[in-house]
Amino acid sequence: MDIKFFQKKADLPTISAVASQVNRAVKNESLTTTALSEIISRDPALTTKVLKLANSAYYGLAREVDTLPRAITVLGFETIKNLALSVSVFHAFCTKEGRLIDFRGLWYHSLGTAVAAKALCNRAQPRPQDDTLGEQAFLCGIIHDIGKIAMMQCLPDEMVRVFERMRQEGIPEYEAEKEIVGFSHQRAGQALADVWNFPEKYLKVIRQHHMPNLTPSVKPTTARLILAVYVGNKIAKAMHLGESTDPIAAKITPEDLNRIGVLSTDLPPLVAEIKNDYNTLLEQWSYEA
Repeated sequence: MDIKFFQKKADLPTISAVASQVNRAVKNESLTTTALSEIISRDPALTTKVLKLANSAYYGLAREVDTLPRAITVLGFETIKNLALSVSVFHAFCTKEGRLIDFRGLWYHSLGTAVAAKALCNRAQPRPQDDTLGEQAFLCGIIHDIGKIAMMQCLPDEMVRVFERMRQEGIPEYEAEKEIVGFSHQRAGQALADVWNFPEKYLKVIRQHHMPNLTPSVKPTTARLILAVYVGNKIAKAMHLGESTDPIAAKITPEDLNRIGVLSTDLPPLVAEIKNDYNTLLEQWSYEA
């Protein structure tokens, strides 16, 4: 089956109109702080959730912020923008019920990957010139497995066969997908993120989150995001943060850490940080919230 068939399906998962508008503005590099505040404010429920998250212990604000402009001033443009997009993707997980996929477990796995990817970016050396890269890595972790949602919604019968093949042969999910469907959830996620108007660098992260292909043409910041989600995904599985639909947990190697700029001796405190941050976020990002 060709990926073009998938891209034309009318019943693809959707994100809010506000989130799509934010992404379109980001693509055109026309999104200002004032414009971001105005766009998010058009969705009262989204505004409430973003402010609730901004005031959570995870961000450690000294005092409560009760308006979007104030939240943007205190936490920064990138943080609030990515929170708004993450909330919209969160609802795409929450509105799905699957007979094969535990969407609740998959959401918590995505959240764990997001926390791990951000922690990796913030700890990696040399320090990136872009100090918002950690927030970008968080969002990339949230969206890295969105292709699984799309494939379950559009190709449920084929996915039954995928999981049967995984059980019978003990192969990774993306390999079984390519055999049965003709493309992997990475490619499906890339296509869906394109439909959702996410920036091109995020599409690359989704496509390569299992197999980084860091050619010289890949920008250093994009390469750092790809590696953060690649390693963060492994860490989330190893720590059992949520439940990935693929039970095969690849080993975290010294080479993995070296590529992203983290020493092996940094791993224990890094894991402790990820565990603490994940537990801090659980209440605010609860599937029932």
